[in-house]
Amino acid sequence: MNYEMSETRMRILQLLKMRAHMTVGQLADALHISSVGTRQHLAVLEAEGLVAHHAEKQERGRPHHLYCLTDEAHSLFPTTYANFAVELMHEVAKFNGPGFINKVFRSRMQSQMQTYQQRVQGETLPIRVKELALIRDEEGYMARVNENGTDYFLIEHNCPIAAIADEYPHICEIELALFQQTLGAKVYREEHLLQGSHRCCYRIPKTSQDETV
Repeated sequence: MNYEMSETRMRILQLLKMRAHMTVGQLADALHISSVGTRQHLAVLEAEGLVAHHAEKQERGRPHHLYCLTDEAHSLFPTTYANFAVELMHEVAKFNGPGFINKVFRSRMQSQMQTYQQRVQGETLPIRVKELALIRDEEGYMARVNENGTDYFLIEHNCPIAAIADEYPHICEIELALFQQTLGAKVYREEHLLQGSHRCCYRIPKTSQDETV
């Protein structure tokens, strides 16, 4: 299959990755092109097996179609050789026991924390949150920050280590601890890929922080 595609079609894949399901109208608005043009791009992506759609009933009027990514499309996003890493961990666990893997994860977290804290050191909480999102985005997590009057939200639309986390879910708790120590604030996971969500979402209360970080 040829994955050399137009910028518009790649943008469609990115939008569907971030929002899970979208209508033609929603995609057209986000892309700033016509609905007819959007349908043409979607038809190509469907033919390539990257996009699928289903009808959703409405209380009134005709049902509208919701578009989403296929499993094949999800594989186009960064995975950092996760399958190889999982197989390697299985081999390591054979010789050292399953508890050794968690020690490896914790050691990696300490290395990450040093790198993360060097980039956020001395900054205020809102800047630390934005810098953390930037770091995670650079690592392939498609991270963004939203906020309301009381909380910041760190949202990750992709998980490069999803295959590893599926086998060793403890790594997700280690990541949560990494965020808390990096930010010097309480962090709550509100949505989780491993629990069926299309993204991971972390809530950071604006009033819960330790400015000594």
